[in-house]
Amino acid sequence: MAYSYSYVFRRSVARGRERRRTWRMRHEQGIVSTREPYVGPMAPPVEVRRDAYAKWVRRVLAQAKEVRGLGVVEIAKMAGIGNPTIYRWAKGEGKELPNPEQVLAFCDALDIPSAAAFTILWPGKTELRTEAEPIPMDADLQTLMRKLNDPHVSEFEREFIRETLRQLADRPVQRERPLKRTRRRGVAS
Repeated sequence: MAYSYSYVFRRSVARGRERRRTWRMRHEQGIVSTREPYVGPMAPPVEVRRDAYAKWVRRVLAQAKEVRGLGVVEIAKMAGIGNPTIYRWAKGEGKELPNPEQVLAFCDALDIPSAAAFTILWPGKTELRTEAEPIPMDADLQTLMRKLNDPHVSEFEREFIRETLRQLADRPVQRERPLKRTRRRGVAS
């Protein structure tokens, strides 16, 4: 198989640099395939995951109806989500994947481990992202945050605080310079 080397590749080889395979070379050797959009351990496309989730939801709904006598309306009320949402999941409609909080509520309502749904929708993700602990703040910053969130503070004062903070954040950082000691003339030391 003849490879068509690029000028950059030939030049880097002539200079003794590391040989990097170009996309064309990998494609000709069969390392890269144009038929499969994913190489390696990547998640399948959204459409595939959405269809697999629809099949799973239909199976779970049928089992809930058979074993517990629960319909979509009862499940939606228990989960706190809308009926159309569950119907849309079962049909596999929509452009995006379901909301993780709604998936978790759906699983909790049916006493199903959420890991099953999460492995279908988001491979490698077994639970919701935990919220990071809040950053410890200085007392002055806490006071400013309280003022910004207080409904009794006027909008003018809130905007004034925000603008002041923006101006302070945009100021360049000035390093402290050591004091220069100067000798005063005419003073005996």
